[in-house]
This record gives sequence, structure tokens and C-alpha cells, in this order.
Amino acid sequence: MYYDNKLGFYIKQYGTQIVVGIICLIIVSSGLFLYFKIHNKTQTNNNLTGSEVNNVETNVAEDDSILPEELRTLKAGEKTTVKVASVDNDGVLVLLTDSSRINAKLIGADFSEVLPDTVYFINDALQGKYVNISFDEAKVSNGYAMIYVYQEDILYNAQILQEGKLTLDSSVSRKALEYNNLAESQAYAKQTLAGVWGNK
Repeated sequence: MYYDNKLGFYIKQYGTQIVVGIICLIIVSSGLFLYFKIHNKTQTNNNLTGSEVNNVETNVAEDDSILPEELRTLKAGEKTTVKVASVDNDGVLVLLTDSSRINAKLIGADFSEVLPDTVYFINDALQGKYVNISFDEAKVSNGYAMIYVYQEDILYNAQILQEGKLTLDSSVSRKALEYNNLAESQAYAKQTLAGVWGNK
């Protein structure tokens, strides 16, 4: 067959192979581009994750630094004795240790909906008394020590829920050491229409 020029010959003879070759080259180039882009992004994320972990560890250390040494070294669930100086209207307990004064909140206690006498009730039960306290895994939140309070081995956090003095804080993790105790206490208050549940 005769062609007017060499270009026509090459296009006719090798056109399909050239087009397929160009498409393959584009696909391979795109694949390499995506691979390196994703690989670099993963590396960056890994570096960020490391930084974030360092930041979290630093923040935890800073948060825990509000606690005196004798509380900072306690393990989750381990108890120690402190004196309750007072309880304010927001449910903040002022605790006295041998070396310091700290502000604390009861784990699981939601003070957004309480009976009028709740703070008086808690003050009456705790103010000026020595109680045992313990922590969960996280000891501090928003500048407050987060504590379980025990009176003669009875979990006070659960007692005030059972009496319907307040409700269970919905932000409490189900993995919290005393979560089941707290949840069961609130369930009992709901069932018996105790306290705040009698008004619902």
C-alpha cells in the first residue's frame, strides 16, 4: 500500500500501539503521582500524630500539676483521705490535703438540674468531714480534680444519684470505674420517682 508521506505510514502502522502506550504512560504516571502524594500525606500525619501525642502528654502533665504530689501519684481506684472544706452552688468541692487546697467535682454529678436543697444536702453530708476519695483514669478535667467520694465505703456519688438529688452527667464514660454503680443508682431513682425524677 502506498502512503503520501511517512507520517501517514507511521500513524497507520503504529497508531494503535502509540495511543495505547500514551494511555499506559498516563495511567502509570497518575498512579505514581497518587502513591507519592498519599505516602507523603501519611508521613505528615504520622509526624502530626507524634506531635499531638507529645502535646497530649504535656497537657496531662500540666493538668495533673494542679494536684499535690500525694494525689498525683495515686493510681485509678486507689483511695486516700482528705477533708471537705466546703461545697459551692455549682457543686465544686474545696478539698484540704496535708499540703494544699484543691477544687474538685464529683464524677457523674450533673448540677445543671438539681433540687433546691441539693447543695445544702451535700454540704450537710460532707462539709468539715474527712472522706476517702479516689480518681478514675483521668484525674483532672477543665481545671478540676474529678473524684469519687466514699463515706464508710459507700460511694457518695452514687448515693446522691439514688436519692434523686441530681442526674447522671451524660459525659461520663461507660468505661469509668464506677459507671455501673452510678447508672444503676440513677435507674433506681427513676423507677422510684425519687427527687428530680418525681418532677418529670
